[in-house]
Amino acid sequence: MRTLATPILLSLLLLATACKKEEGEGGKAVIKGTVLRQDVNAVGNPIGNPYPYQDQRVYIIYGDNEFQDDDVRTGPNGNFEFRWLRKGDYTVYTFGECNCPGKSVVITHRVSIDGKKDVVIVPTMIADNF
Repeated sequence: MRTLATPILLSLLLLATACKKEEGEGGKAVIKGTVLRQDVNAVGNPIGNPYPYQDQRVYIIYGDNEFQDDDVRTGPNGNFEFRWLRKGDYTVYTFGECNCPGKSVVITHRVSIDGKKDVVIVPTMIADNF
């Protein structure tokens, strides 16, 4: 004999999993950081100190997506922000130059938002400039 509790329990379980929101826009959290540019010589040795990388594109991937979901440009001080994000895991990346066949290298950081209103700071990204 089946009880009424089993279908109700199953319905509640399905409803709870259906309401789980994935990474992306629609929240109140922020991911922000800074991109610096480092001049280097032909063999890759730094020349001077890193300085703010103005107008550099920074990309974000939501969760386990394979491609970028959004991008922003850095301001005059090299800072960037992705706003209105939900809890979850994100990949933030930009590109630097290299003295190699492809002429660019990806600078990547994985970050997690744990709370609804978190402000997550990405470690400073330093992009080489040949």
